[in-house]
Amino acid sequence: MSIRSRAPGPLAAITLCLLGGCAAPMQPVADFGAAANRLAAVYKPFTVGMGASCEQRERYAALGNPGAFDAAAAQRAAASKCKALREAGATAALFGQALADYATALAKVSGTKPTVFDGELKGLSGAARQIEARDGTPVFDSAKLGAAGRIARAAAALATQGKVQSLTRATLEDNQDALRVVVDAMKTYAGQVYAGQLADTRDVMAGELGRLVAASDAPTQADVESRMPWRFAQTAARADIAANELEARRVREFDRTADALLAAHADLIAHFDRIGGARRLELVAAFVAQVQAINDDAAAL
Repeated sequence: MSIRSRAPGPLAAITLCLLGGCAAPMQPVADFGAAANRLAAVYKPFTVGMGASCEQRERYAALGNPGAFDAAAAQRAAASKCKALREAGATAALFGQALADYATALAKVSGTKPTVFDGELKGLSGAARQIEARDGTPVFDSAKLGAAGRIARAAAALATQGKVQSLTRATLEDNQDALRVVVDAMKTYAGQVYAGQLADTRDVMAGELGRLVAASDAPTQADVESRMPWRFAQTAARADIAANELEARRVREFDRTADALLAAHADLIAHFDRIGGARRLELVAAFVAQVQAINDDAAAL
């Protein structure tokens, strides 16, 4: 059986080092890759949170229904009703993983350590194979899946060829459009679909909290003891609402920072000729700062 050699595709457009060595360290590329990897990590909980928020909404709604109440049965019913959203979250996660793979590959092929988020860099996941096995959805249609697969394959090419080849402007240019499709799809999922789910759940929880407050009213001291369960229950409801609001804030921060990611990637392309000796690029630095702000905000909680 003859073995056919396959010419490298445009996503693997990486030229051999002219002197046979590795590329000169490119700090802005390393910083971009590490920050993009960190942003993918910020996005990851959203993909699990979709189904979880749906189930939380269903459980809260069940609390207000007449008739017998069984918490375990309510949980099973919620899981069944929200199964499709959990599956959608699994597809959404692959987009974040494709971004993480690409970001990790860029950081490693840059030839230098990132100044931030160094601990976030790990190996590639092989997301391309998982993406290719997925069917399209209304949010992640076949074109978007194709772009995610393209980014994941580019990451694999960088990782496997980076030891003997150097990063080129063409590599970044070849991936810019696919990266934009992937990031825009992630923004749609987080900022519209997931944010809408969180808002729906928050409305149901706020309604139930209002019922608890009303039921907590004790006209006389003699009524206080019988109202205690409703008063204590308010604490858990308020905590759930606060967690929901915090997640919604993280979604908004992700949405803003995703735009900065695309601008930073374009900045790497525009200034590629001087990137080898640059300690920083303006838009890359701005993107890193925005990701750091999300990181610091989470650490302060």
